[in-house]
Amino acid sequence: MREWTSADGKKIAGAIYHFEGETVTLDTERGRFELPLARLSEVDQTFAKNWAAEKAKTIEAEPGMAPSLGNFDDLKFGVWPQYVVSELAVEQIEEVEKTSENDSPYTYRTPHFEFRSPERLSTSVVREFSRIFEATFNFVDQMPIGLAPKPNASGFYVTKLYMTKDDYYGDGGMQGSGGMFSWSSRGDEMDGVIKVPLTNLGVEYTGTRFIVDHKKRSTTLTHEITHQVMMRWLATPMPTWLSEGIAEVVSSQDYDNGRFKLSSMNAAIADEVTRGQGRDFRMVGLEKLMNISHSEWAQELASGQGGSNYNSANVLAYYFLRLDGDGDGKHLVEFIKALIGGRRGDEETVSGAQEEHLLRGRTFDVLEKELAEAWRSQGLKIEF
Repeated sequence: MREWTSADGKKIAGAIYHFEGETVTLDTERGRFELPLARLSEVDQTFAKNWAAEKAKTIEAEPGMAPSLGNFDDLKFGVWPQYVVSELAVEQIEEVEKTSENDSPYTYRTPHFEFRSPERLSTSVVREFSRIFEATFNFVDQMPIGLAPKPNASGFYVTKLYMTKDDYYGDGGMQGSGGMFSWSSRGDEMDGVIKVPLTNLGVEYTGTRFIVDHKKRSTTLTHEITHQVMMRWLATPMPTWLSEGIAEVVSSQDYDNGRFKLSSMNAAIADEVTRGQGRDFRMVGLEKLMNISHSEWAQELASGQGGSNYNSANVLAYYFLRLDGDGDGKHLVEFIKALIGGRRGDEETVSGAQEEHLLRGRTFDVLEKELAEAWRSQGLKIEF
């Protein structure tokens, strides 16, 4: 994050996301914005050009994502667990001592996650919301498509906690959001952090201590955890509909007390996309959905039109996971394998892999009909 200045003196805090031609894309607390290079100050124009040059050197020097990114050996295609459980014992939660002034006052670690908090938390509270993080990790790991999640860089998935929403917004949290995940990469080394107010983790502050509120559960948080767990895959050209779709599939499922129930995944998704109101769903056309860029997705979200994209990605991702072809996800696995070695934003890699492994000679119109028919058998009526 840095402060950017426009040619007319206006300032905005943001992190450079992309630079191509004469357009700079910035990530800000208000969303992702594309700006003409000429609208920036000379200093910022130079910074953007140097950033692009350094990125080009990194891409040239580094090989593609390593084949070990996923684990596709001996996959049991189509074999899904009925439940995914995370049962954390007290001794699996460690409180880490502060070693410098820059450290968070209180840091807690579970097998895969690190939580940094401004206030001391009881073990029971940490264990309660840690379960959803560890259960989500297990969910992604047990999907029979070979994603093989593991943390990069620090060895833990990091979450920063905040006492209030104002504290969260003051540290770059996106306005109106319940939590957010941001990441960065250099070559195939990646790091990322979830930022979330404590009140969105199913706990409540009484004035003297935090207590668990078992009635609260944030699907937004589960969605962001899934992105974090899949962090290494975000550096491949994985299309937006798939990364968002898998996160939606996970966050749609029934969760309670450290356990995801997966015996009725299709029904859970149907309930999510229809808000429990009947079984009719109007879906975004597949040609648009399967070719939408990350920036286009972000723009539609910022304009208030993004909800149908998330729901449509949910339906489409599940179709390729469990309904397409023989219903075992083999074609999706071949598609994911084809992305390894590509670079984020590589539209040619995505297009060719989608044509070969997902469309498989079908037009988008034919695919829409087959998807609608497959979902009809699951009790969801789809129109495009």
